[in-house]
Amino acid sequence: MALVLGAGLLSVAVRGVGGPSGGLERADLSASAPLVKTAGGAPGRSDDRPDGCRTDDRDATTPRAAPADAIWRGVAGAQVPTSATAGPLLAGGPVWWCFARTPMGAVMAAHVIPLKLGDSGWQAVAERQVAPGRERDFLIAKRARSRESTTARGSASLAGFAVASYSPSRAEVRLLVRSGQGALFTTSVSLKWGEGDWKAVPRPDGTLSAAPAPVEGTQGFVMWRT
Repeated sequence: MALVLGAGLLSVAVRGVGGPSGGLERADLSASAPLVKTAGGAPGRSDDRPDGCRTDDRDATTPRAAPADAIWRGVAGAQVPTSATAGPLLAGGPVWWCFARTPMGAVMAAHVIPLKLGDSGWQAVAERQVAPGRERDFLIAKRARSRESTTARGSASLAGFAVASYSPSRAEVRLLVRSGQGALFTTSVSLKWGEGDWKAVPRPDGTLSAAPAPVEGTQGFVMWRT
């Protein structure tokens, strides 16, 4: 099982498990929709959506299927799903942002933000996409001190997800991970809405995701297309 929890960051070594494979470097983001490279790339200071970020936020239903428009993109040696409808729609430097204010948008943020924290430029991701407070300060300090690589490795894959709870201001997303040997594990990521986008919420110990726990099956999870 190749779950790397350096400095409390979730990094999963991911094969492309469905849809077209992105596998793009950051410099090539502008070459493939839906991500559009922007100069600023930072959410605004109010709860209004920043300039250039527009999403359809009407669908508040719990997802029963993975997005049909999912594209898998390379992040720190792993792959992470993106969606032209749920997000992230925009890229500014290392920050991939502009998620829909919907349950599916929260799901995509729960996949993208933790892995981007394991990539180069993680400081900008932490400052802009992690909820501020003592826990974020702790997370940044731990990440800065850590000499363990948070680059994803191995042959595990993001297998599915479940929305444990959702409101327009808060969400809890469970991630299902399959090891190279076929074992299933689950972890969870908390999010809150602020400054016009979803932000990951660290735990009191400065970790971003719950410790992975084994599960025996896929019941209750939406599976990524294989």
